[in-house]
Amino acid sequence: MQIIQDLQNYRTRSPKPVILALGNFDGFHLGHQKLLRYVVSQARLHRGLAAVLTFPQHPHSILHPGRKPMMLTSVEQKLFYLAQAGIDLCFLQSFTPAFAKMTPQDFARKILVKKIGVREVCMGYDAHFGRARRGDTALMAELARANGFLFRKMDSVMAGGEPVSSSRVRELLMKGEIEKAGECLGRPFSMFGKVVHGKGHGFHLGFPTANLEVHSEILLPLGVYIASARFLPRSFLRGAAPGKWLPGAANFGKRPTYPKKETPRPVLELHLLDFKKKLYGKMMEIALHHFIRPEKKFSNEEDLKERIRQDVLCARHYYKKKHF
Repeated sequence: MQIIQDLQNYRTRSPKPVILALGNFDGFHLGHQKLLRYVVSQARLHRGLAAVLTFPQHPHSILHPGRKPMMLTSVEQKLFYLAQAGIDLCFLQSFTPAFAKMTPQDFARKILVKKIGVREVCMGYDAHFGRARRGDTALMAELARANGFLFRKMDSVMAGGEPVSSSRVRELLMKGEIEKAGECLGRPFSMFGKVVHGKGHGFHLGFPTANLEVHSEILLPLGVYIASARFLPRSFLRGAAPGKWLPGAANFGKRPTYPKKETPRPVLELHLLDFKKKLYGKMMEIALHHFIRPEKKFSNEEDLKERIRQDVLCARHYYKKKHF
């Protein structure tokens, strides 16, 4: 997948037809996946390019900083999923104040037509674009007719009797409803992170853990989760396949059994079952499958060790049933 980060200076116009999906794609949920499957299929049908125009940050970070939602996926994770979906070209446009002021009409004419040269534009049913979010699917349909390109509105995808959306996934995660969030995503909720050096408590207790420097914002309740993880190759943005999923358990918390000053903010720690290799410096994707228990302060390390032993046993039983 080719990534274009400077749309204003983009000059290359491919002779191939460009089928473009427009959106933020935070979370990469079932609705996003349906939209992108359509874009890729149309691009292959017309021997063109499947393209996406998206943003590295949420538009509210510029428009309404105080109302900016926490992001479900980091930029790297979003780009990885786009590449895995078969997208050929990604316009990663910074949502600057100048870009935010562009009218829907100017966006269609100057960006979609003159810069990118789209054959067809696709948007989700509730997507907006242009200054003050004045552009919606009805206006995009009008602009498509006026500017000579096609437009496709993608209907909502339902899960649990309700439309799937990024805001709904956020709400479910904040309530700890991991499985329901996974139903909206079409996969377990996951994060990208890099393994960094920790305090070594897990090793001392007999359950070595990898401390993850997570790239996205974590919306989860503090506690212990059944988890799995896979290694990401250095070239994962160029389509390189990740490693196989490895079973484990994860703790997201502030380690309350230890001094408060030691962990001022929550950290994500991962224990892989029966895994002995070194992990420092590795990039990983960590998926969460089930919430085991909330975080708890123990009176001593022996009680903590016994509780961790029970948590790991819970994870083993889970994976035994799932035939992981």
